[in-house]
Amino acid sequence: MSHTVEISSICFSNSLDEDDSLRLFSIGKDRRCFEYIVASSTMNEGLKVEAMFMLEMEAFPTACIWYPSALDSKEGLLMTTNNEYKMKLWNPTTKSSRRTCLGPTYGGEITKLKLLD
Repeated sequence: MSHTVEISSICFSNSLDEDDSLRLFSIGKDRRCFEYIVASSTMNEGLKVEAMFMLEMEAFPTACIWYPSALDSKEGLLMTTNNEYKMKLWNPTTKSSRRTCLGPTYGGEITKLKLLD
């Protein structure tokens, strides 16, 4: 089972394990985040769901990006934004929110994120 309504955003990340496999995340208007098993998915069977967790209770998620882990940390984080101008960092392994910040409140909702080096 996957999203029941429109998908807002998707992002990829590398696995935190030694196998270096890809992780795929999607967020949707149903306020949920899904992680898919890319390595064992096929064209015939589709994407297999690894995990799912709720992102919001009232707001709708609008964008996501894989937040690179710090050099001293093995924790990989997912950054999401919502239609209430909030930016959140999530640990998808523990399915917990690590930080919430107010983003820019002008120019409309954030619908795209890009990592700058």
